[in-house]
Amino acid sequence: MSQDTHQAQTSSKQAPKRSNWYLLTGLLFGLILGLMYALVINPATQHDAIPANLKQANQDEYRSIIAQVYAATGNLERAKLRLELLEDQDAVHTLGVQAQRALANGNAEEARALALLAYVLQSETNPVFSPASTPTIQFIPTQTLPLPSATP
Repeated sequence: MSQDTHQAQTSSKQAPKRSNWYLLTGLLFGLILGLMYALVINPATQHDAIPANLKQANQDEYRSIIAQVYAATGNLERAKLRLELLEDQDAVHTLGVQAQRALANGNAEEARALALLAYVLQSETNPVFSPASTPTIQFIPTQTLPLPSATP
């Protein structure tokens, strides 16, 4: 009988109490793995976003690209369709303001293209200007140094 009592006494001893640090470390480990998966392994990408949903800086870049393409190709219909995607209240005014900002920042070519597109859009809606007098960008050649000749 003493053996049964001894066995009951040893089983009734309390196990050492564990702390709850394993919960915190598990949570941190899971958070780190989740962030690595979401940011590195499989990051979220946005496709087919309309230009009106872009940030203001990206909308300015979009307008600049439209103006530069118009200056190169002269395709006004395509430029108007692309500008409509920005859903501006007054596209001519917005282009003019952006052209002034570009000129103030020292981007003369960008400012010229934006101003040209604004002018053409304004002259199309305002009959005072004649579309035949649409200015074009003229590239002025710069002086280049002659190539050195291979003389001994």
